[in-house]
Amino acid sequence: MIQTSAPVSVIGTGIMGGSIAKHLLTAGHPLHVHTRTRAKAEPLLQGGACWHDTPESAAAAGEVVITMLGLPGDVEQVYFGSDGSGGIIRAAASGSLLIDMTTSSPRLAERIATAATARGLAAIDAPVSGGDLGARTGTLVIMVGGDQASFERAKPLLEILGKAVTRLGPPGSGQRCKLANQVAVAVGMVAWCEALTMAEAGGLDPAAVQQVISGGAAGSWALTNLAPRALAGDNAPGFLVQHLVKDIHLAREEAERTGCDLPGLEVAERLYEALAAAGQGQAGTQALFRWYEVRQRLHADGGTP
Repeated sequence: MIQTSAPVSVIGTGIMGGSIAKHLLTAGHPLHVHTRTRAKAEPLLQGGACWHDTPESAAAAGEVVITMLGLPGDVEQVYFGSDGSGGIIRAAASGSLLIDMTTSSPRLAERIATAATARGLAAIDAPVSGGDLGARTGTLVIMVGGDQASFERAKPLLEILGKAVTRLGPPGSGQRCKLANQVAVAVGMVAWCEALTMAEAGGLDPAAVQQVISGGAAGSWALTNLAPRALAGDNAPGFLVQHLVKDIHLAREEAERTGCDLPGLEVAERLYEALAAAGQGQAGTQALFRWYEVRQRLHADGGTP
């Protein structure tokens, strides 16, 4: 079990990682941080965190090392080094616990766990759901893959960050659960965008419709939390379009590997890829509603959507 006096290193302090690190600092853990853009870590440094110039230096300072990165390629480089011979697996002290909270590849999570065990470390994959709001409020849903002993060791720390912490199975299981989550997220985003587009085209106030249907069988976290942002024209990212595209691609790879046919996900993939190609990769995922609005306006004007 991780004690409150245990030093924790957080690598990646962006939208999600910054809030995660803040909760750990507030809980009393000595905090060590590294991120690609130091400015993103400044609020943590002002609160007492210690800066490190490299992921390896940060990892060496922590009893627990948490990574919250962007892409599987980033995860691979941080854990194994740019040439495959370094990285935080080599730098971390024997007995350290490595927790990757990035949404990444299940097979990469398995590789990390195997390499960590060979060096006398423990590693779990612990991706999250709940977006920027869940990270800020400490109400994330955390999905864990790893052995039972490592999970029990990490659980008190993860409970600082989330309202639900669940082990799904061996290494890679947390990532597989998160990809299933992202299938539901991506297809669900298309669903509420289409529902509100149809309501608006029929002369209804989409904000009123959103309030009504979010309380019924069509209700979802995204309809409650993201649709109002979209209707207000607020596309600031809680979760980036480009990251959802990445997650959709990972889910498609896993579906193909396991022989699953997911036509709904194929539709979401096409729409979000088009949104990213239109320059909206850095927008929040709710920007998809704006895409529908533009298409509907073109249709009404006799143009080609």
